[in-house]
Amino acid sequence: MRKFVIALFTFLIFIFIEPYGKQVFASTSDSVKVIKKTKYQPYADPSDMRKMSGNYWRKSSETKTKYPNLKKIKNLNLRVSIYGNRTYIRSGKKVVYTMYSSAGSIINGKSLTPTGTYYTNNYHPYRFSEAYYPVGWIGQLYLFHTVPTKPWKKPYILSEARKLGRKPSSHGCIRLSVSDAKWLQKHVPYGTKVIIKYK
Repeated sequence: MRKFVIALFTFLIFIFIEPYGKQVFASTSDSVKVIKKTKYQPYADPSDMRKMSGNYWRKSSETKTKYPNLKKIKNLNLRVSIYGNRTYIRSGKKVVYTMYSSAGSIINGKSLTPTGTYYTNNYHPYRFSEAYYPVGWIGQLYLFHTVPTKPWKKPYILSEARKLGRKPSSHGCIRLSVSDAKWLQKHVPYGTKVIIKYK
């Protein structure tokens, strides 16, 4: 009887405790598992990417990983994938944080967002005519910002917000979730390198 109780106890420990011992907690970028990427993404999404449902476009793109301290990241850069609909916070070429984004619409096979290497500037007002939390990277013409609003109105345009992370759909700027855009505007240093590619 004693051997049976011990065996049963051991079995229960294995069933109920072992799975938790194998969980990956996303407190740091090194501990986050990644899931399969699409052919258009240069990097796989982390496993804690928020599901694109409900008001996901209002929230942080990752659900467990905290926003990184950008002042402590060496070789900080923002890498935009137009077709991949992602913007990556990177240290050199290592991804630290992944954000849903939507770049310029594709017209005649070409995006309205220019590709190349740029740098963030000091254009950081609270909002501009059609979105909140802009961060300029070509003057005041091309920006990172939230999903769009109607001109100088508060409500977000839901039909456009729901395209975030799914398809290029802007006039040339890089759209981010409300939470991601607000955080980026507050913390990204002036002069941060911005690299924009189709993939």
